[in-house]
Amino acid sequence: MNLVSWLCATGAIVLWASFATLVSHAPHVPPLLLMGVALSLGSMTCLIRAREWRVPLRTMAFGTVCLFVYHISLVMAFRLAPIAEANLINYLWPLLLVLLGTSPRHGADCAAKIAGAVLGFGGCVVAIGSTSGNVVFSMAHCVGYAMALLAAIVWAVYSRGARWLPPFSSWAVGGFCLGAGLLAIASHLLFEPRFTPTGNDWLWMTVIGLGPLGISFMLWDRAMRQGNPSQIGILAYSTPVLSMLGLALAGKVTDCDWSTIFFACALIVAGVAVASLRPVVLRPGPFVQKWKR
Repeated sequence: MNLVSWLCATGAIVLWASFATLVSHAPHVPPLLLMGVALSLGSMTCLIRAREWRVPLRTMAFGTVCLFVYHISLVMAFRLAPIAEANLINYLWPLLLVLLGTSPRHGADCAAKIAGAVLGFGGCVVAIGSTSGNVVFSMAHCVGYAMALLAAIVWAVYSRGARWLPPFSSWAVGGFCLGAGLLAIASHLLFEPRFTPTGNDWLWMTVIGLGPLGISFMLWDRAMRQGNPSQIGILAYSTPVLSMLGLALAGKVTDCDWSTIFFACALIVAGVAVASLRPVVLRPGPFVQKWKR
């Protein structure tokens, strides 16, 4: 995988990891309003190439609906289930991305990628569990778990979507963001109490829109197009770890276990390394080749 793909994927992951820290500065803004405003503002990062937003209707519908359903599903999951359990289910999407990007015909390569994804998911479990205590699933929260699983499936499908749809520019993601943002604002007006953001709220929503819910999507789209989706998917498991580090550095988490964080990082790095292994092709030696002649 080339350097540009790694840089784009890393940039998107770092921006997503900052999301929790940035949102903590606007705690009173209703989730749908925050996402709607941030996604709409995020579309402005692609405004300089707005002409490239002109894509077939099914492509625009695919991108807009995926971004909207992913975020709305995740919000509902966090409301209907404990955040730790919901977040773990949500982070099944890199594993699903690996599965979507592998072919059973390449057995050894497929096995290496799945093993790497499992290691990465282990790092995610360690990272989330280190600050959330014991992660216990209960049937009482099954609806929330289902919403988190829906979010994971939608994001994995969206990440692979560029390869299934007619060719379109990465800048078209700005149109997806605007469409999803407007849908989120409409949902806010229908389902959430009216809220008037303060100047400070607008500042943080703008930062969130320009970064985690803006330019990050274009970087991710470009990484998915030019890179190896399986390796990038495993790298994405570093998001919760980096998110936790950001919260700790911002003073939002005070009981962070650094040894556990480093162990989680080691698992994720090991997962990426395993997934990057190439299957060894055994070739017959000179004696065997001569005998076959």
